[in-house]
Amino acid sequence: MAKPTTIVGSNVYISLETDTPGTFARPCGLTSHTITFTKNTTDVTVPDCDDLEAPAWIERGVESLEMSGSGTGVLAVEAEETWWDAYNSTESVNARIYLGAPATAGTVYYAGKVHITGYEPAGERGGKAQVTISFVSDGEMTRAEVTV
Repeated sequence: MAKPTTIVGSNVYISLETDTPGTFARPCGLTSHTITFTKNTTDVTVPDCDDLEAPAWIERGVESLEMSGSGTGVLAVEAEETWWDAYNSTESVNARIYLGAPATAGTVYYAGKVHITGYEPAGERGGKAQVTISFVSDGEMTRAEVTV
């Protein structure tokens, strides 16, 4: 059996557009990311026309798609303003969500606009400040591959 090609865990992450349009940077500090793709469906019960007493099957139509995610890690001073500004804005921000090393051909990323919906700094005596961020897509996220 051939071994699969795997993705290093730290190469699953979110990058936000910088002040330079078209340039994306990974805010420092997050060590764990979760990305969720959701397909919302509507149910329609379809009867058997030859036997109306037979159990009907449910068919589903796709109503909407969305992407959401979260990240946790240390609250880096260098990233605090970036997270705050993105959270505090009423406008969505351009983002890329990577599944692989950013400068490697074949790496997949999803590009589009997101809202930072949660910004949760936390601290405990004797430890380092931590942060949890959460985001949701704002419109279509397009799948692309890095071509170097």
